[in-house]
Amino acid sequence: MKIVGITGAIGCGKTTVANILKEMGYDIFDADAEVKKIYQDDNFLMILKSVFPRVFNKDGVDKKLLRRIVFSNQKELLKLEEIIEPFLQELFIKKIEKSVHQQGLLFIDAVLLFEKGWNKYCDKVICVTVDFETQKQRVMKRDGISEEEFLDIYHLQMNNSKKCELSDIILDTGCDLNKLEFNVKMVLDRING
Repeated sequence: MKIVGITGAIGCGKTTVANILKEMGYDIFDADAEVKKIYQDDNFLMILKSVFPRVFNKDGVDKKLLRRIVFSNQKELLKLEEIIEPFLQELFIKKIEKSVHQQGLLFIDAVLLFEKGWNKYCDKVICVTVDFETQKQRVMKRDGISEEEFLDIYHLQMNNSKKCELSDIILDTGCDLNKLEFNVKMVLDRING
């Protein structure tokens, strides 16, 4: 089995590429989806509440408030990442252990692939990219946020050109879906070849 990382900055198209691969029958570890599951874990919530008590209300975690706090202050973001990381790392390692004896490819979809050092588990890394304006518009529309909020997030992440430099394959998602599907197949040929 080969492990292939998929990374890229917010709004560059990681999820779209991962969904194309899923439709093709490939196994995907989606870090964002796994983080959503972690927010259901009582042990995680207990730790989160001790560090960020004001983001809790009668309904649980106010994720919009938490998002505003962490994306406007790098120290707060690092605190949140330190809480999430052990839970996510455990799920990640379990997925690799479960898949290690299978044939084919396991894809790891993670925005923080390089930042968390997960690239060391990967045989290849794909960096998805798109022009800045498209990236900005995608995120603002998808998340219903302002340009200022987008820029707060953008400036806290590793620059996408740096991610591209560290990757084995660059995949531009600034095209229509049919062209992107074709390009994904070409990337698969390179990885399998």
